[in-house]
Amino acid sequence: MNDTEFVWPSEQIIIVDVEGNGHAPPDLVELAISAFPAVEAVPPLSWLIKPPNRIKWQAKQVHGIGNSDVENCPGWDEIKDEVEEKLQGKWFVAHNASVDYSVVKRHLPNWEPAGVIDTLKLARHVYPNATSHSLSALLTTTGLRNQVVGELHRAGEDARVTALLLDHLIEKSSLKSWIEICKIAQIQKQTEEKAPAPEQGSLW
Repeated sequence: MNDTEFVWPSEQIIIVDVEGNGHAPPDLVELAISAFPAVEAVPPLSWLIKPPNRIKWQAKQVHGIGNSDVENCPGWDEIKDEVEEKLQGKWFVAHNASVDYSVVKRHLPNWEPAGVIDTLKLARHVYPNATSHSLSALLTTTGLRNQVVGELHRAGEDARVTALLLDHLIEKSSLKSWIEICKIAQIQKQTEEKAPAPEQGSLW
């Protein structure tokens, strides 16, 4: 990407991914924040969280996190101030962002991001003929699959590769500013949780 041509926002951009416990609505069991652009030597910030309700086996099948893995981890109340500080006032970017944003917003009702960008919407614009716009499928479509170094469906690696995907999509789109990205991929800030796009399946 030619940084001298693209007009970036004044606020910091971060990439977020969350994993839940399978309940409705879900409790957080993992949350990760990746820098953007992703820095190879700097892994995403990541928290494992002991939820108030036990992790269902269906959720464990997705992300591999079981109740024994979080037994000695802090509860949400112990880390929420730290997480909110990392998120406050920044651009919140995620794949199928309405899901991640709404879950985080329910856990942090006073938090306000600069805005919310959905890489799923941006990918549909850049690759309209792709057979799937799931994160996993897009890693193959874009040639980023060989840059996966951790476990997909874990918040840290999903956040990191979404940062790589965002960089790729901006370059491929030929858009010239963050404002143009917003016209295509911004979602309204809201508090109600929405169902994931059908091709994304459920995270919970």
